[in-house]
Amino acid sequence: MAFSLTRRAALTGAAGLLATSRAFSAPAEDKGISFVPNSFGVLAKPRVLPALSVKNEQNQDVPLSHWFGKPFVLHFWATWCPPCIRELPSVNATAKALGADGPQIVTVAVRGSTIPKVRAFYDAHQIDALPLLVDPMSSVMMETADQDALVESVKQVRPADLKDLTPSVMSLHGVPRSLLLNARGEVVAEAIGNMDWSADAVRHTLSALAG
Repeated sequence: MAFSLTRRAALTGAAGLLATSRAFSAPAEDKGISFVPNSFGVLAKPRVLPALSVKNEQNQDVPLSHWFGKPFVLHFWATWCPPCIRELPSVNATAKALGADGPQIVTVAVRGSTIPKVRAFYDAHQIDALPLLVDPMSSVMMETADQDALVESVKQVRPADLKDLTPSVMSLHGVPRSLLLNARGEVVAEAIGNMDWSADAVRHTLSALAG
């Protein structure tokens, strides 16, 4: 399914730092990009990550290595991003359907999404199957970005959008974004845009691309 590119509204507080950010979305009536292997840009070679950590609700560092050992989805979103907030309840429903045996969906809110804002959103929308994690300066999102894979993902689902954006905009600011990591914690594929989530789709796509 296709998605369109929309420029997000200015934020309060740290708005100036994020004035050029973009939200990538499907039309409001659309469920989103199909969560299938062909919606992802596959890295030429699995990417080994440096030691990276995100913050939990207690403002403690949680290393990404906490989830290594099995393939998982790393999903970046933001409280200021309309397609992200439309999408997250379905991400939560998918995580609930996957259950404790997974695969796990690790959701991380990026810069501008404070812990209190994320908690308020979780409570208002009954988000109860996803971890509450933040990436305060978007450093983890930027470190895990692969520009070639992001361009490939857009080319496969909405090639016309490539004329309106650059790889650097996608890698630095594009949300929502979903990454697939293998059991060794290496990034194998990335996609930008809100997606049509389901437990079966996540299992199939991870199995196909991340082993």
